Amino acid sequence: MSKLKVVHYINQFYAGIGGEEFADHKPEIREGAVGPGLAFTAAFGDKAEIVKTLVCGDSYFNENLAEAKKTLVDMVRDAGADLFIAGPAFNAGRYGVACGTICEAVSSELGIPVLTGMFEENPGAEMFKTKMLIVATGNSAAGMRTAVPKMAALALKLAKGETIGASIEEGYLPGAARVNFFEKERGSKRAVDMLLKKMAGKPFETKMSIWQTRSVPLTGLQSL
Repeated sequence: MSKLKVVHYINQFYAGIGGEEFADHKPEIREGAVGPGLAFTAAFGDKAEIVKTLVCGDSYFNENLAEAKKTLVDMVRDAGADLFIAGPAFNAGRYGVACGTICEAVSSELGIPVLTGMFEENPGAEMFKTKMLIVATGNSAAGMRTAVPKMAALALKLAKGETIGASIEEGYLPGAARVNFFEKERGSKRAVDMLLKKMAGKPFETKMSIWQTRSVPLTGLQSL
């Protein structure tokens, strides 16, 4: 069986071009896997391969939205991709918005499966989590080693048209389409089991996540 053709989108930093001073880098296309794409290659094994890598600076993409989207979508179309992956962007805001925007454009115009990955507090996650699957990642690139295998596994399921499980099982951010299913045990028993685990200090999975707020240091306010 032939490998699935994957096109991967990254920004100027992960392409090895440079940091903020090169954020105006125009869209370009490279052969094969680049940067984090090498980790995806290992995770895909013999099931898929990155045939092209698209690179675009974060500032250029967000400041030249229409032109950047058209150029990049045309590149994906010309590559004959079966699957499109962007990022992961972790908590980089402009990169996250770019990943979500280009994924939405590719899905809408080319009709192929798309996937990206972001930290839950990335602005792009809030903008696009109801429009596509976004794999939950850590706050920084230090989480690359755990993010890539999750993204690769879910991407292959999308490309093959397989049934996608619940967000807690597949590792994506809640917010996409909701699907009803039957649990093996009734709700009252599951609730008691969860309570007993919590009281015993054991790991448990809640069915309704509570939004967690972070403390903000008050350093410097005394001088106001």
